[in-house]
Amino acid sequence: MSIKAMAIAAVSVAAACWVMPQNVNAKDIDTAYLGAPSGLSGRSDVGSGALVHSRPWIFSAPPRGKRAAEDAIYEPIARFLTQVTGHRIIYRKPGNWLSYSQNMSEGKYDLVFDGPHFTSWDARYLGDTPLVRLPQPFVFAVVVRRDERFTKLRQLAGRPVCANSPPNLGTLSLLSQFSYITRQPYLVVVHGWPASYHGLMSKRCAATVLPISNLKMYEHGAHTVRVLYRTPVYPNQALSASPRIPKDIQARIQRALLSPAGRVATAALRKAYGGRGLIRANRREYAGLSHLLDNTLYFSGGSEVGIAQR
Repeated sequence: MSIKAMAIAAVSVAAACWVMPQNVNAKDIDTAYLGAPSGLSGRSDVGSGALVHSRPWIFSAPPRGKRAAEDAIYEPIARFLTQVTGHRIIYRKPGNWLSYSQNMSEGKYDLVFDGPHFTSWDARYLGDTPLVRLPQPFVFAVVVRRDERFTKLRQLAGRPVCANSPPNLGTLSLLSQFSYITRQPYLVVVHGWPASYHGLMSKRCAATVLPISNLKMYEHGAHTVRVLYRTPVYPNQALSASPRIPKDIQARIQRALLSPAGRVATAALRKAYGGRGLIRANRREYAGLSHLLDNTLYFSGGSEVGIAQR
């Protein structure tokens, strides 16, 4: 199988399991104090005549779960930001990772909530601006069973490693440590962090990669694994805005999402991803992470797309 075919197969599989969210109704939120245009406060059914612009802004996120679950997370945010900005914002769930990756790389989204490597790529090649993010850091560990003979990461070349499909951040972090694709571990695709850990414990795999926080939870102090590699500390997922959204509106969106009303609108998102709240994001903390997508379909030629698509 060619490298391109392997990449297409990889990105077509969802990279993470979904979590049933909490439904949120943002229709009665008072957004007047946030600087929303007059007449829009407290409305979820803003008509086209009340909006400043005719073309809607498209809001999207990775296709990680079923439509009903994803709609419940992101549609309250889209309705809330429509009220705040006076510009119609539509959440659009992509059908699969392939279409999502293509649309993103071609700059077709105006607002995106995604992981740090995609946030970094968007900022570098599309000129997007990270506005807010979840506060918890990401740190991944590549681990083996304590009784295994492996002592160095390079010894996993050609060995079975349980991992979520690329472009999962943990999986790409592991693969980035191997210079040649022919000398990488053999991925045994699993779905979700519990499956990663259980795959290792059942000896389905020689190693696995998962967040440090999840590892501690699954181990319960048992010390049944050894850590071969820890990733750098990554910032969490962020919501970014494209250059098509004016800077003053971007600032309004940022203030709104950090406000008490924003906490209501983002309740399902924060529940799904374990976020206690949102904090301000900036380009600097995401700089340099786009390289993790270098061998990923639609993103490997970043400089050839990006700004030209805007």
